[in-house]
Amino acid sequence: MKKSWSKISILLISIIVFSCSGINNEYYPTISKNEVGELRGASIGMTILEVKKIEDIKFLKSEMGTYLHYDYPINMGNSYTVAYDFSDENELYEIELTAFFDQIEAAETLLEDYKNTFNKKYVQQKDAEDGYLIWNANHGGKNIEVAMKNESDHYGLLNIKIRDLDY
Repeated sequence: MKKSWSKISILLISIIVFSCSGINNEYYPTISKNEVGELRGASIGMTILEVKKIEDIKFLKSEMGTYLHYDYPINMGNSYTVAYDFSDENELYEIELTAFFDQIEAAETLLEDYKNTFNKKYVQQKDAEDGYLIWNANHGGKNIEVAMKNESDHYGLLNIKIRDLDY
């Protein structure tokens, strides 16, 4: 009986923590990493070396001159990738994060978490005709666009692209 109460207590505490924090998706803290910069601590204009310092080298799957690609597992059926594109001058001009989930609802709640974050950070959101949510801003002296879309069909799929509009 004591084990049941302790499990129930842990579950209730977890629910309260998630509901009070405003986070809808349990994977959001892991995927977002932190809210510095535009995404995961990365900012448009960073160098390849600066980006490598904020990502985990063991998840680097591809490095080709001006391109870095990371694959991160979350758990069975859930993962995400992060890709960084750099100019010939070694400046980050595009970040793409794609999250894959075995449940469509996970992509929906992650979209809500990022939507809340981007609305606080960039304020003006607009809806594009192709289903993307768009934010345009001058951030760190760079004109950037944040585009996000839930592309779920039979499984959860969320795509976020952040790019330098002046590149």
